[in-house]
Amino acid sequence: MPRFSRSLVLLLVISLPAAAASKRRAAEHPGALTRDAIVATATRVADRVSLSYDPRLHWENAPYLDGLVLLGEQLELHSPGAGAPLIERAATILLDSNDAIETVYWGDGTAFSQAALDLYRILPPGDPRRPALLEKLAGPMSFAEHAIHDTPASAPRNPWWVDGGYGVRFWQDDLYMVVPWLASYGSTHHGLPGNELARNLAYEWIEAYIHDHRADSTDAREAAVPSARSRRGPLLWNESLALFHHSPELIGDTQFFWGRGNGWALVALARAADSLDLPYTGGRYDQVTGAGELHAMLASAAASLLARRTSDGGWGAYLSDPTQCPVAETSATALLTYFLALGVNEGWLDREVYTAAATRALALLMRRVDAQGYVAAIQPPNVGPGCATSTSNDPQVNLNYGPGAFLLAAAEVLKFDDGAGLR
Repeated sequence: MPRFSRSLVLLLVISLPAAAASKRRAAEHPGALTRDAIVATATRVADRVSLSYDPRLHWENAPYLDGLVLLGEQLELHSPGAGAPLIERAATILLDSNDAIETVYWGDGTAFSQAALDLYRILPPGDPRRPALLEKLAGPMSFAEHAIHDTPASAPRNPWWVDGGYGVRFWQDDLYMVVPWLASYGSTHHGLPGNELARNLAYEWIEAYIHDHRADSTDAREAAVPSARSRRGPLLWNESLALFHHSPELIGDTQFFWGRGNGWALVALARAADSLDLPYTGGRYDQVTGAGELHAMLASAAASLLARRTSDGGWGAYLSDPTQCPVAETSATALLTYFLALGVNEGWLDREVYTAAATRALALLMRRVDAQGYVAAIQPPNVGPGCATSTSNDPQVNLNYGPGAFLLAAAEVLKFDDGAGLR
């Protein structure tokens, strides 16, 4: 997960050679935004990524795995057989991985579960891989419940997320890493399992990140757990700007609104809202944020995003001031394109307004893909709002979340109807 403590200067130094190589390999403009062009570019990106990093199921690879599944699903709908290789590739990685996912100690290590549940959803009911995929969720479920329910006093377990330990951290990134798959696991839509505990945990994670439920305690470990039954005020959601703060320490700062971080949060909540099809029965909180309230928040965030675009039609690292990094950053732009396209396809965003914004942004992203399928202008981890970028062939850092976010955006835009101008 991104950390901001690493030197920005160092990141600029290591990214310059990769950025120069990216310019040398720059792809030609793909021309009109057609379905065929989107499929060809996305397939090139999907085939280029190599999951040689360890662990393979860690957060950097999770958007790529889910992108494989969702893009494969769209290809199958339009041309049966075309998406099967992508789907099977994701299935092999997910089911054959030997990562130690039974003992997950951070939200980052659970993010692969969304790809597992999307794969579960599209596999036929009798496929033996479906129960095997659900077995993969045991470790992530243990983490999700423990991190939000338990304190050092109620359930001692080391390390705790205080001073580098374990507990609820309230970073906006964790919404993406944990919330969507909990909501999917708890949903009964599309033949999903309808797991009640997962559904209640999804409601609780969402509620605890939007509204402050932290314990009033002088013990930092106790205060890290959102155990107060009633809302004590807002937490990460800034209603006036319709954006998410990165962490509680930045509440009140009107300048620090991060592009990719808001992409993580908005994608997570948009996906979760569609899955929260049954009410909360957990009883931990007096009230929770439901799908209707989420859609209202997300619509206001979408309007805020339109006013915060860079001049090239995407989004930079500084949403609060697009002039700080005036060229769109790829991972933020891809996630936010996916978010807007999802809102259009699910009917809670204005089709005409947001289709145009999403297709323009996707066209920009496609120009970032070279002939080999490498994706340029991805912000590395550990930067936050900052202008350093690299390309997905950088051997020094795993940037697979950039290509993964592109696949997610492409798959969702492919759902647009003919009125969107795709040919």
